Amino acid sequence: MTGFESFFSSAGPYLWILTLLLLAGLGFMLWRVNKHANQMYRLLDNFVRDTRGGESGLEELINRIKRIERDASMLDVIQTAMRELELRQNRSYQSVGLVRFNPFTDMGGDQSFALAIIDSFGNGFVMSSLHGRTATRIYAKTVKRGQAVGTISSEEQASIDQAMRNQQLTPDFPPTSKAMLSAPEDN
Repeated sequence: MTGFESFFSSAGPYLWILTLLLLAGLGFMLWRVNKHANQMYRLLDNFVRDTRGGESGLEELINRIKRIERDASMLDVIQTAMRELELRQNRSYQSVGLVRFNPFTDMGGDQSFALAIIDSFGNGFVMSSLHGRTATRIYAKTVKRGQAVGTISSEEQASIDQAMRNQQLTPDFPPTSKAMLSAPEDN
């Protein structure tokens, strides 16, 4: 008897038991996989073909996809409107500077003023009123990017500086949309 035959004659019954246990384990695993596949098939079948008489799962899925597409298109519209509102908001006057002063030494009360009104980009105007005993004069000057166009008084410059401290964006803020690039510089 060879070594191989003696091994099988002494360990043969154990090998048969081990083989049977492996086959039983494999059979159990196949049974579980089959049970899981059948369960998934039933779920899919119930999803596609609703047995309760209502809308089928496939129709419901298609309707949800249509709603998502509709909502996505509405989101695009809302984003476009938001960009337009942002442009309008940045172009609207929103920073104000007011300086009251007395231009004449023989009068009191600081009845004269310089009023600067600018947008987010520093564009706007400065208006000054000089109040005297016999007349009141009003002057208006253009402001672009935080600088007055033409000569201005120290009070007018102080009102511009005060308004610039209150603004949200710097005068050299880069435009973010095509609409901002094509917007006119003057207000």
